[in-house]
Amino acid sequence: MVQSTRQVFQSVVWVTAFLATLASIQPSQACTVMQTRVGGVPIVARNHDWVSGGGLVIVNPSGIVKKSLSPVRPHEWTSRYGSVSFNQFGREIPFAGMNEKGLTVDLLQLHNAEFPPGTDEREAVNVVQWVQYQLDMSATVAEVVDSLQRVRPMPFVTALEKVHYFVADVSGDAAVIEFLNGKAVVKHSGQTTADESGTKEASQWRGLALANSSWEDSSEVVAGGEPSTGSLRRFAKAWQCSQQGINDAGQQAGVQCAFDVLESVRQSHTQWSLVYEPTLGRVSLKTDENPQLRWIDLKELKLAPGEQVLCVDIQSQHTGNLAGHLKPLTKAANVRIVDEAFDAIVPPSFVRTAVKQLLIQYGETLSATPVTVE
Repeated sequence: MVQSTRQVFQSVVWVTAFLATLASIQPSQACTVMQTRVGGVPIVARNHDWVSGGGLVIVNPSGIVKKSLSPVRPHEWTSRYGSVSFNQFGREIPFAGMNEKGLTVDLLQLHNAEFPPGTDEREAVNVVQWVQYQLDMSATVAEVVDSLQRVRPMPFVTALEKVHYFVADVSGDAAVIEFLNGKAVVKHSGQTTADESGTKEASQWRGLALANSSWEDSSEVVAGGEPSTGSLRRFAKAWQCSQQGINDAGQQAGVQCAFDVLESVRQSHTQWSLVYEPTLGRVSLKTDENPQLRWIDLKELKLAPGEQVLCVDIQSQHTGNLAGHLKPLTKAANVRIVDEAFDAIVPPSFVRTAVKQLLIQYGETLSATPVTVE
């Protein structure tokens, strides 16, 4: 069942208080993502860089009623598409994922992000939960961009939740979505910068890349400028591969080439490396604790309304296809990753404990029988 207004308000109060204290001890996060092509077929590759590497690969069926964790104008929706997401801070709070339509959504840090003010009349979804919202509701990059006119990402604590987004779909379209000076700025692959209305100039499809610099700063490297920061140096390597493509290899070898590029932009705190194949509905992964190749095929999963939410530990020592290792998501598994994520960055306190419990409880409220999506 969906959380009551009172429950959501209580969650927001605790989370806001917690994040306000967390802002002063925010850990360094820096990720890299690119879209390129293997023999003309789009492929997306991403490094997740964070202070801890625990997490779950979660299979999210469609048809579940949800209400956003937002302090004002919380948006409600019923998930239209099933997805696979990569979560550290609990169910429904992913950093990355792909849905059954082949849409990929990735979140990366951007220090100068500035989201719309709280007075904005659009309904809101938390900036991290926005990843799951788009996986639930959008099939294409165009639909993601169109949704910005109706639903906006909103941080709990402006000083802390500084991020931008990278989205891609099976057609080869990809986009960087950033919020600067309170407005959405969208950069499509092979196209000029657009606003949140989606207006853009058509041109030949090309790849795209992103690290932790704004597209405006990154575009200076594209124009031939010398990268001056670690973020821009990682971007430069990813950008080069995104434009060249991987043309001399089959699909399997192409995936390995994508992992090789991710290795070239790896940092000391890189925890996960993901390669999405949207047209095949496959996500491959390697982690710091288990560098063996693993994958999960969405076309093998049961994603219809009423199916179970499944998961597997992202650091599990399995190899190959993970489908046979998926188990129902339990409260214990969700508690474990929430504990690991928070305990890695925040000293013990009553507020830390309370917020962890509220995030865990939020996931539990979504475990009721889902409705059918028409």
